[in-house]
Amino acid sequence: MIKILWLLKSKINSDFINKISDELELKVQISSSFEKETIYDVIILENLAIISHLNEIQKNAIIIYVLIKNSNVFDYQNIYINYYIRDLLLYEDLHQAILKSKDYLLKKANTISLKSGKINYHIIKNNILYIESYRNYIVIHTSISDYTLRYTLKKIQKKLGNEFIQCHKSYLVNLNNVICIKEKFIELKNKITLPIGNKYKQNLHNLICK
Repeated sequence: MIKILWLLKSKINSDFINKISDELELKVQISSSFEKETIYDVIILENLAIISHLNEIQKNAIIIYVLIKNSNVFDYQNIYINYYIRDLLLYEDLHQAILKSKDYLLKKANTISLKSGKINYHIIKNNILYIESYRNYIVIHTSISDYTLRYTLKKIQKKLGNEFIQCHKSYLVNLNNVICIKEKFIELKNKITLPIGNKYKQNLHNLICK
C-alpha cells in the first residue's frame, strides 16, 4: 500500500486517487493529517516550513512541492525536493510526478524495513516464507537467509499486511508460498511444513480456498 500525506489547503480529489491506484496497481491510502508513527511514501505540500517538523523516519519519502503564487523556494534551498508542480495544473502535474516514481514506489511497497537494536534490516516481502516466534524474538525465514529480531508476531503482522496470516500461536505464514493445507499442518514451497492451531484453522482454510 502506498501512503500519501496530503498537506494542501485544497480538498482531496478521490477520483484522482482512484486513478493513481489503478495505474500503480496498488492500493493508495491518503491522509490529510500527519501521524508521527506513520511512514509516508509521498508527501505533497505547499508550505516548505512544514518539512522541518517532519521526523527522521520520513527522510525516504518522495517530496512534492506545489508552487503557488508568491512561493519563495529560495528560502529553502537546503531542502531536497523531488518534484515541483504547478498549483494551476495540480492534478495533471501530480499525476506525472507519481507515475514517474512508479518503480520506486512499487519496490518500496514490497520491502519491509525493520530495526532491531542498532541494526536496520530491509527485507523483500515476497522472499519471506514464514515467521517463527520464540519468547520475545522472531525469526524471519526467507528464501535467502534467516533474520532474528526482538519483535512480536502481532507487531510484525501489522507491518506486513494481509498476505501474511497466523496459522499457529508461534507462526505467521506468507499465503503466496502455501502449496496446500491439511488437517494438522500447512505445506509451503521447498517442502516446509508448519503446524496449524485449532484457533486459526477455519480462517486459514477460508483464505486459501476462496
